Amino acid sequence: MPRIQKMLPLLALSCSLSACAAPSSPDALAGALQKALDAGDFDAARALSDIDGAPADARFAYFDVVYGCAADMQCKVKVAPLDDEFRKGLTEDARAIDAEPIAAEGVVVVTQSSKDGSGSGELRMPYAKTGGAYRIAVMRPGAASLAKARARSNEDILRDLFAAGIYDPAIGTRRTDWATAAQALPADGGEPGRAFVAATSAMAAAVDAKDPDAAMRAGGRWSQIVFADKGYDGKPIAKEQRQRKLVAQSQRMLRDVKVRGGYRLGDDAALTFEGRNGSGWIERGAVLLTKEGDAWDVSGKETVSYPE
Repeated sequence: MPRIQKMLPLLALSCSLSACAAPSSPDALAGALQKALDAGDFDAARALSDIDGAPADARFAYFDVVYGCAADMQCKVKVAPLDDEFRKGLTEDARAIDAEPIAAEGVVVVTQSSKDGSGSGELRMPYAKTGGAYRIAVMRPGAASLAKARARSNEDILRDLFAAGIYDPAIGTRRTDWATAAQALPADGGEPGRAFVAATSAMAAAVDAKDPDAAMRAGGRWSQIVFADKGYDGKPIAKEQRQRKLVAQSQRMLRDVKVRGGYRLGDDAALTFEGRNGSGWIERGAVLLTKEGDAWDVSGKETVSYPE
């Protein structure tokens, strides 16, 4: 049975007493999170951690557990002591993003096992006591890390992408001649740019409307699979379950996208753009698209992200 261990470094969120009962002990925190996961309650889970305003990847990792535990996983929550390995991981994570390590007091462990027995996983999150209550804590990038992200221009990102090479399935290797071989596109990105803006706008509208059917139509093959109304066994998937998946996935989706230009080489395009992700942070950089039939589908991206 495959086993995947994930560690989410989390910074503490305040929860108003009118919205939830602030956990007065680590066990109370674990119990409250267990209830939120069992119910698939994003609002309750959000109130137990400092996830609001955190980076999109951290938000997705946390909310994806809420979705999974209500959908097809059996989840058990407990608290555990802070061991040397986890403490070292927090220090390394902090160093990587120029942040101060979280002064964690212990670890909340969410153990997941699929209901059909096909897999299992574990999410380990630090907790700390702040304002008289215990909460899950989320690490945010430090000032130096954010400054580096802001200083890296879209042109720098695209230049690095071209230098590393873009995989060409026709020749089975990466092409490093995009800068000279590709055709420059107009400021709006031409056909692929307009398609990218249309797709991200349609997906944002689907998220706002809590409409997984619209999301399934909006984002190409990936969305057709992720938001499908039937499982691999052909059985219908409940709309409420699909809506929860949309909430989780929306944390790292783009909206308010503006294309700034790009290049096209055959049925591939590399665009520069800027927009916002599900955390509300600015996300910009380069996106790769491939044309199949009449549709342009995202095949990769390289971006930076930071708060406005």
